[in-house]
Amino acid sequence: MPNKGIHSSASLAKLTAQRRLKVQAMAEKEAERARKSRLESLLAQKLVAKYGTRMKSPTNVVIKRTVKSFLANAKHISEADLKNVEEAVKKAIEEPESSFASTGGVPESSDSRAPASRSSSKANLGVTKTPLVLDPDDPKTNPWTVMDTLKAIDAEESLKQDKINLLAERKAMAKTLDQQMSIEGIRARQQKKEDEAYLAQQQRMLNEWKREQEFADKIIHEKNLQMRKIRQEQMDEKKARFAKIRQDDRAKELRDIAACKRELKKEKDDIERSKAEERKRLEKIKIANIEKEKVLEKKKQEAVAWEMKLAADYIANEEAKDRAREQALIDRMSRYEEIGQQWADSGAGKKQREAELALERKILREAQAKDQADIDRENNDKEQLRLNKKMMMETNKKMAFEKARRDKAQADKDSIYANRFRREGEAFGAEEEVRKQEERGKARVHCELLKLQMEEQKTLQKRVDMSETEMSLNRAQMDLILKDPVTGAKIMKKLTEKKEMKQSVAFKYKSNVPGLTMNN
Repeated sequence: MPNKGIHSSASLAKLTAQRRLKVQAMAEKEAERARKSRLESLLAQKLVAKYGTRMKSPTNVVIKRTVKSFLANAKHISEADLKNVEEAVKKAIEEPESSFASTGGVPESSDSRAPASRSSSKANLGVTKTPLVLDPDDPKTNPWTVMDTLKAIDAEESLKQDKINLLAERKAMAKTLDQQMSIEGIRARQQKKEDEAYLAQQQRMLNEWKREQEFADKIIHEKNLQMRKIRQEQMDEKKARFAKIRQDDRAKELRDIAACKRELKKEKDDIERSKAEERKRLEKIKIANIEKEKVLEKKKQEAVAWEMKLAADYIANEEAKDRAREQALIDRMSRYEEIGQQWADSGAGKKQREAELALERKILREAQAKDQADIDRENNDKEQLRLNKKMMMETNKKMAFEKARRDKAQADKDSIYANRFRREGEAFGAEEEVRKQEERGKARVHCELLKLQMEEQKTLQKRVDMSETEMSLNRAQMDLILKDPVTGAKIMKKLTEKKEMKQSVAFKYKSNVPGLTMNN
């Protein structure tokens, strides 16, 4: 912890903060004063340009004084305040004018600075004439050109007067600026002395604070070294403890791995031994099965031979029995035939025999009729099937022929349409070429007409006449040009002089009449 001597830095920081706030307040005041000065100059220029005159006049002084007094009393400037400034300027301008008019005076106007030559020339209107002769065909003595020249002369005289006024204003402004610079220099020198004294005091306080801070930093550094040493010892102890734990865990894992390897080797040996015993047991079983199969095969062969012998004896016995039965049947049938013949030859047997024969004939006839009907039905079915197949073939043939006919008709129609479309396309192509040629001819004719119109327009633009109506509207200027010798001499001099004008001046004096430009 820092000692009690360090507490003086708090008071030093407090004094520094107070001084910083004071300097900041002074800077803000200076910035506000500079901003108000710039705003005052800008507002005065704009309001003088809007409501004042070009030359020095009481109106300009009133405007500047009103703006200065308004800004001196205003703390924050907004758009509403700017509108109020303009209203105050209007009222301040109207009050002197109304008071001046009540005394019978005439207010000063920007129009009162017309040249003496203009007033003297107006007094001589109708008495003399100028040597200037207006010629509409001559670009130099065209009425419009002469009027533009008169305007240019007035503008030049106005510019000369403005330059004289501007030079006077600049001299007055330079004098005011010199006074302000002198006052500002005195104030700056005084401020510099105060700042140097304040800076020396701050430097002394800063050196004292640095010494105290170095002492405090030294104490804190020693304490940090002790804390770092203790922390390093704790870390080393913890690292050694963790290393021993890891070493013990590693040894235990190695012992477990060795035991597992022994168990695995033992299991592997047991498996190999059991597999060898199983192979031996299977070999013994295989040999026993082979011996058993040999015995069974021998018994099977003996059984087959015995069965074949029994079968042969059985077949011979059965054949003997069949022959005996067949012979007995033949003997019995012969005896039955003899008995039947004797019975048929007697009376009752004969009638029964005839009845049986009649029945048998009837049955045979019906069976024959049924067989014939079946044959006829089968023949009819076959004939009907043949006729149906024939009809289907004829129908398919007719349908194929009809389809071929329709396809041929469609192909003929498509061919006719294709030929007609091709002929129409060729005709359209030929007509299109003709139309393009006609359009090109029309375009050439149109271009020729446009060229003629452009030539006529250029010819018309070269000659700019002043109509009677325009002459009557510009009567005052034309009388001044034609009847004032001084003005006429100025215009003649302006028209005949060869002087290179700047581009901005040439643009300012450029004629407003379309197609008419001033030549040097």
